[in-house]
Amino acid sequence: MSDFSSKQYSWPDISVSLGGRILEGITEVEYSVKQEKTPLMGRGNDPHKILAGNKTYEGKIVIWQSELESMTQSAPGKDILKLEFDIIISYVPLDGGQTVTDVLTGCQFTEVKKGFKQGDKNMVIDLPIVFLKVKSQQ
Repeated sequence: MSDFSSKQYSWPDISVSLGGRILEGITEVEYSVKQEKTPLMGRGNDPHKILAGNKTYEGKIVIWQSELESMTQSAPGKDILKLEFDIIISYVPLDGGQTVTDVLTGCQFTEVKKGFKQGDKNMVIDLPIVFLKVKSQQ
């Protein structure tokens, strides 16, 4: 009989640290790894193997404007597009299940876009990122 837990993580279980500081004003985090894959064609009309190419890493964080302004104060020339940082995402279940930590290394923001509309109570900002590698389950 296998001995694994199928407990699910929820938003209160996640901590996201950027530049050594846990973000309190974060509402979303997303990251992905993609790899080029191409079928190897040869004799016949069916592929013989799948060939792997380059990997790319991208994602985004969604934060409050106050978090953005804090980062901007620390950025070179007050330009957060010049920042390079690691993001640490820790999944720590409140019920005592397995802790999982992923580290996104060499992150940089690719875009900053601010916006407000009538009725908004606060500003949330999508910040797309690219990074060099994800170290899973650290």
